[in-house]
Amino acid sequence: MVTVILTGGASRRMGRDKATLSWNGGSMCQNLINKYAPISEAVAFSVNERGRFAFENAVEIVDRFPNEGPLNGIVSAFEEFSCDEIFLTGTDIPFGEAALAQKLLELIGAHDACVIEHGAKGKEPLFAIYRRSCHSMARELLLQNRKSFKALFERASVRYVAERELEGFDLDRLLANINTMEEYEKISE
Repeated sequence: MVTVILTGGASRRMGRDKATLSWNGGSMCQNLINKYAPISEAVAFSVNERGRFAFENAVEIVDRFPNEGPLNGIVSAFEEFSCDEIFLTGTDIPFGEAALAQKLLELIGAHDACVIEHGAKGKEPLFAIYRRSCHSMARELLLQNRKSFKALFERASVRYVAERELEGFDLDRLLANINTMEEYEKISE
């Protein structure tokens, strides 16, 4: 499994690149590398333009469909690596845990994807496992200018994981998304 960290967003609400924010004595990106490297064949950053990051222990993969959203992470990763699965997460999900990613990998079974159903948000596509079978579906959707995970989930066989199946994981905390400077400052206190 390869971990793919999405960094392509414009960070408009944050006002600066979220990936370079200071976190636990390093950057958000470096902390994610350290967290997911032990469970991954490789850690990769999905970026909208080459040269955004230079980390010794991570690979930069450039979006195959620039400015077309996070499905790029799936397409670009499977075109870059020969792995069977990717764990997709965002640079703005700093509390996620490798143990939760591994649990999703265990639960995927014969499905194309394994996605958590959580709270009012519903499905969480940006902390999920995707199989190689999702590559062609995601690529076709992007070629049709359809960028949503909802469209992918309509085509793929998805293993939806209910919160009750993840007892012991504090999903409110682990899936917290940091999008504004106010949210960042609150968690950095």
